[in-house]
Amino acid sequence: MATTIDHLSADHMVRVLQDFVDARGVHHRAGEEGRIIALGFDMRTNDISIEWLRDGKSETMVFDLRERSGPGNGRMRQYFELGEYVNPGREGMRFVPNYGYVPIAPPELPMVTGKVITTDARYDDAIERVWALAGRKRFDEAEEQIRAIAYATDRRGDNSDRLAGSVCGLAVSHAFDADPAVYEWLRDRGISLWYAWGSGATSGGEGTERGREIRKVEKAFKDLERARTS
Repeated sequence: MATTIDHLSADHMVRVLQDFVDARGVHHRAGEEGRIIALGFDMRTNDISIEWLRDGKSETMVFDLRERSGPGNGRMRQYFELGEYVNPGREGMRFVPNYGYVPIAPPELPMVTGKVITTDARYDDAIERVWALAGRKRFDEAEEQIRAIAYATDRRGDNSDRLAGSVCGLAVSHAFDADPAVYEWLRDRGISLWYAWGSGATSGGEGTERGREIRKVEKAFKDLERARTS
């Protein structure tokens, strides 16, 4: 859900201020320029990524948040100069001032088909089914599907974070619906899944780190709330 990293945001030109090597060993030189396409954060690897378009080609730079030198959260201003905003005219996306791009829910929801999905092997189908049900305000059935996939017998460990990210992503796509009911239900359910993930920490240090990630999610939704009401 990240839309900014320090002063950087999507669809702005940037210029590299000093040489660096990213987490994948790719060298970048001062003076390189490009347009940021997307910013991301991978909770499983603790990496942040910047996808940019340079010389007509898409490239992705990856940075490990555990590193204390080079580009990283809190240090991007030392390595990147932010330039002008470039409107890319993205199909299926809405640009929200002071927030970034959010997906627009399609005019037609997926069809509700079949029975409750209980296998992690069909995770994507299960999430689509959650969306189809919640989008029709059939929240009890959507909850049944969430629980079924959360406790699927073939899952590998706790998948609360994966589910939380998926459900929160669905919420964002409904953030600007005329009726906020679907957005609010998906948002609250997604955040509760993040808290379930946080409660599974096995040490105090891990609990602290998970707490930080949960607060990032909550802040992102607060930013979105301000954008919705502005």
